[in-house]
Amino acid sequence: MIHCLRHPIREHFLAKAVLGSDLLLWLFCLPVMLRMHTVPILLERLARSEKRVRKMPIELRGAVGIVTWVCNLRMFRSRLFPKLCLRQSLVLYRTLSQMGYPVEIHFGALKEGDDLHGHSWVTVEGKPVADTAQSNIFKVVYTYPPSLSNT
Repeated sequence: MIHCLRHPIREHFLAKAVLGSDLLLWLFCLPVMLRMHTVPILLERLARSEKRVRKMPIELRGAVGIVTWVCNLRMFRSRLFPKLCLRQSLVLYRTLSQMGYPVEIHFGALKEGDDLHGHSWVTVEGKPVADTAQSNIFKVVYTYPPSLSNT
């Protein structure tokens, strides 16, 4: 690596730029991946890739901030891309699991009269991360990876 890039501030900025670029590319591929695979199969593929844990000089809070910023970009709000909670949850699950965090992704449902609402969110050590709604009002219908207590 070039010596001038080894400065801690530059390394940190470079790591954030690389993460942001990786997220942009992955998000552009997400609609195709969701049409080719079911969500459980996509999550299994992501879990296989998490075995290659990448240590980044970015802490949890910084990585979550980058993920939420990229997921909220205007270009990803079109009908082609999934709704915010799903795309943000999938990207958070992918990113945080690759960074080595014990992350779970949850899918829930809420029935209000005749309407059925869905939501997805990510937890690290049981605490919601960057949740876009009140996840505690939704009944969890699927969690990945499955808890050992549920088997």
